[in-house]
Amino acid sequence: MTSATLTIAKKEFEDAARSKLLWGLTLILLIVTVPPFYSLTSSSFLDSAADSTEWLPGAFQNFVAPLVIIAAYRAVVGERESGSLRVLFGHPVTRRDVVAGKVLGRAALVAVVLFVGTLALGAAVIAAFGTLPVALFVAMAVYVMAYGAVWTAVTVGVSAAVSSRLQAIAIMLGLFMMFGPFPIWKTIGLPLAALVATGSTSVASINRLDPGTWPTWYLYAQRINPMENFMRSREFIASLADPSIGYFGDLQVQLFGIAVLVVWAVVPLVLGYWQFERTDLT
Repeated sequence: MTSATLTIAKKEFEDAARSKLLWGLTLILLIVTVPPFYSLTSSSFLDSAADSTEWLPGAFQNFVAPLVIIAAYRAVVGERESGSLRVLFGHPVTRRDVVAGKVLGRAALVAVVLFVGTLALGAAVIAAFGTLPVALFVAMAVYVMAYGAVWTAVTVGVSAAVSSRLQAIAIMLGLFMMFGPFPIWKTIGLPLAALVATGSTSVASINRLDPGTWPTWYLYAQRINPMENFMRSREFIASLADPSIGYFGDLQVQLFGIAVLVVWAVVPLVLGYWQFERTDLT
């Protein structure tokens, strides 16, 4: 990691803080997560401090991707459109420095927002149950921030690959609609996975709420979707801090899920950098 990379990352974070983007995203996240989460702590769904802490990632499932899109979709392409990249390249800076610095800076921004949100949810657990399992809380907080870094890498990769902010936001919103709280993945993605695994697109026998109906291929197909993978893998991560917490699926399935999240982070970023490296910016 070069000094230029760190300088760019630091500038990214400082610019976000000065523009109040950091504080605005934090406020929005607190508004959309804390009240619903706290209401669950008074229900039978979350009836202990450990259950509530293990469920922390669930409060963020549908909000991390939109938050990161807002925070990072302009990271590279915004400066490309404004012409500031040409000024930046007047200094001893490489394109790799730019992409790496943008990822680090925006990931740090997202991590701070998610950390504050996680702390607020931890306070909600204490308010509801009078205690907080610290090791489990730390594991869940790190996991949530790591997931934020995954989406940051995806978004910066897309931002580096395209030539306009409109293209960047369109691609990222398309990914969110495909894998988010919409029926598209269930309608398209799962039948395709079934076709590859079984030769048929039928998933009629699978009840998403009944693990007893899940064939082995379905356990792996769930992990292809990064947002569903995030929720499915949380139990395994939680079990590392608290062995009394169980998880559905064997160790091979769990490791596959973690590997898929790594692939989601690395592949779009590498492809975006590759496209950015070969693009004429003049």
